[in-house]
Amino acid sequence: MKIRRIVVRVDAAPRRRAVLVAAAALADKLEAELVGLFVEDVDLLHFAGLPFAREVGFTSATRRPLDVAAMERSLRALAKDAHETLALVARGTPVRWSFRVARGPEALELLAVATDEDLVVASVTPADDPVRGVAVRIVRAGEWDELRAALDAEAGGILVLAGSDDALVGETLRRLCEGPGA
Repeated sequence: MKIRRIVVRVDAAPRRRAVLVAAAALADKLEAELVGLFVEDVDLLHFAGLPFAREVGFTSATRRPLDVAAMERSLRALAKDAHETLALVARGTPVRWSFRVARGPEALELLAVATDEDLVVASVTPADDPVRGVAVRIVRAGEWDELRAALDAEAGGILVLAGSDDALVGETLRRLCEGPGA
């Protein structure tokens, strides 16, 4: 299977940077595009619109009402930080890259961006792709032989490397970058 793009959910969290670095190195090796996707949590926005929704300030412990406009501004600021993180990582390599923002459930948004012959790096495990009916193969981070077999298979579709442990996901991507003998 020829990987054309590597789609990675990005945020501004420093712990995700190692995953981005490994994904960029793999994209460079495979001559693939690196696509960063920031997913706005639609459930959080819906919650912010409820009349009883409140937040508690971290340092002040003061309760204050949530409002959708303020939540959207916060999400835009987080997306901007995520874009800057991806740009910083990608500019250190010759890899082609792009950044997108989507709003909705994370698994569905990742699959909506992906097409045949894409590797999706996600912390979620979607059951299938109900939107387009494209074949989705899920391999858990750390399952090296299964990942290698999925990449060597002739079948197209979207390959999802799933794992909530960023260190394990990063290590799996690095091992994949090192080649079959790694």
